[in-house]
Amino acid sequence: MKNLLLNLHEVVIVLTIIETLLLCLALGLPTSTGQVKRKQPRRLLQAFFLLIVGTLSTTLITWNASFQALAIARYPFIPALLSACLLLQGPVLFYYLRSLSRAIDFQRWYHGVHLLPALVAVAVIFAYDLSIYDWMPGHWPQLLAADRMAMAFVWALFKCSPLVYVLACFYTEYRLRQQLRQMYSVISERELRLADLVLGGFFIHWFWSFVAYFLGDYVSGETNDLLGILNNYLTVILINAVFLFGWRNTRQLLQQEHLAITDTGKDRLQEMPQVDEKLKAVDDGIRQQRLHLDSQINLERFAEQVGVKPRELSTIINDYYQQNFFEFINSQRVEEAKRLLAAPECIGDTVLDILYKSGFNSQSAFHRFFKRMTGMTPSEYRKQVQRSLTAVNPQ
Repeated sequence: MKNLLLNLHEVVIVLTIIETLLLCLALGLPTSTGQVKRKQPRRLLQAFFLLIVGTLSTTLITWNASFQALAIARYPFIPALLSACLLLQGPVLFYYLRSLSRAIDFQRWYHGVHLLPALVAVAVIFAYDLSIYDWMPGHWPQLLAADRMAMAFVWALFKCSPLVYVLACFYTEYRLRQQLRQMYSVISERELRLADLVLGGFFIHWFWSFVAYFLGDYVSGETNDLLGILNNYLTVILINAVFLFGWRNTRQLLQQEHLAITDTGKDRLQEMPQVDEKLKAVDDGIRQQRLHLDSQINLERFAEQVGVKPRELSTIINDYYQQNFFEFINSQRVEEAKRLLAAPECIGDTVLDILYKSGFNSQSAFHRFFKRMTGMTPSEYRKQVQRSLTAVNPQ
């Protein structure tokens, strides 16, 4: 019987390559509105997927015996492409997360710093003319000392470099979360948790590669192969998670322009024209218009209703109320919930009824904010109010 061109694990890699290319095509499709206001995040996500395609394709060529017999295996092109794809994944994922909050000007010179690891790796591979055969750790003892050191340097670079970027991605995602809270009173906890899951997944993925690299000299060849196979399967899971996160965020979170977070300062209110009138307008938006009871209220809509510019509204909330928009709206909702829980006309309402009447649409957010502000759950607060009323007006 003839040897199979691909084994089962390699078939999985081929299917993942096909799936990833389909995801790239899907990201290029227009949205239901026919246009996306902010295309940069989608393009960066497409670039990230293409890097995964390049990584998986060159990995398949490198480790498959049939491909190793091809003439191209004697040249440094495949190892150079594999190294470049691996070392560019971290920077592109980092820029993707940054682009969710504001456009990135790639003409700035300092963005080129992130290309240096990939450029250095490619330069070393071509300078020492390292081929697919030289790439495999099992063949390193047969290399010249200089070639062996060059290959070890490249491997150390792409096994360790991604960890730096995944930490930068965690910080960027944290900043994104803070910025969204400046703009929206309701944030999809599912999407933010998915972002954490994706970044956590890539941390595990790249940390796994980091550990496997150092374990390579202490485990058998079969175990080393198993570590690599598990890493490939983890890639399959992660690209689907990244796609889901990116698709939902670029379609939904970027339909409105985000305001940059600025440092708070006492002088900003004093410099604002007609500040007293604008402070009164914001207060009227709560006391009279009761805008906080709209479960979908956001900073732009609130600003439009009270006749204040969004940036000025953000400044007022940050500096005067010492809160961000997310905290400001939900603290007002908690006050409304407290009033309803104590109101005689709402004695037959459940806590869930109170939740919706006060403007919340998430039980977890409601209970979290309520307990933070009162030190007790809504049910405990209601019981305390009822005990107080009973003590004041005993039957």
